[in-house]
Amino acid sequence: MEQRINLKTLLTKIGLLGILMTFAQCATSQKIDKIAPVELNAPYFQKWVSGIRGGGQGFTLYFPVAKESDVVLHTAYFKGKKVDLNFNQREGFYRGKYTDPESVKPDMIMSGDAKDEYGNKAPKVEEKTPFVLKDDECIIAYTKSGKEGFFKLDKLPEKELEAYPMKPRQ
Repeated sequence: MEQRINLKTLLTKIGLLGILMTFAQCATSQKIDKIAPVELNAPYFQKWVSGIRGGGQGFTLYFPVAKESDVVLHTAYFKGKKVDLNFNQREGFYRGKYTDPESVKPDMIMSGDAKDEYGNKAPKVEEKTPFVLKDDECIIAYTKSGKEGFFKLDKLPEKELEAYPMKPRQ
């Protein structure tokens, strides 16, 4: 009987170890390049604040590229946030804007009748980033020749805060 319990315990431990190793391997499978696959000209980020109450606040990422290439930057991971990047063809840079959802006050209908509240939007839940980064580090996801990759910027400089003024009503 004692031998049976030991065998059962041993098999359980081996099974758990196998599962643990599988998850550990998945977590480290994302290889981060040390050198960017595209030449960036002075990338930076800039915090911004709306001039109206409930208008929001956040930051904007700027990644000016040196020349056209077959590399497409699509996502940045910065300050624990995932930010989608869009390319501005005319200006030659990738831009990503993050708005803190806590800083934007949506119009909501509050009523004793649930039917009146039908049009209210559910709160947006931000997804966790798969990377642990320092405050000024940024990881950029890119696609090159149909293959996805990541590269890291060790220090993304910050430019002065941009405050959007409130325009008077006319």
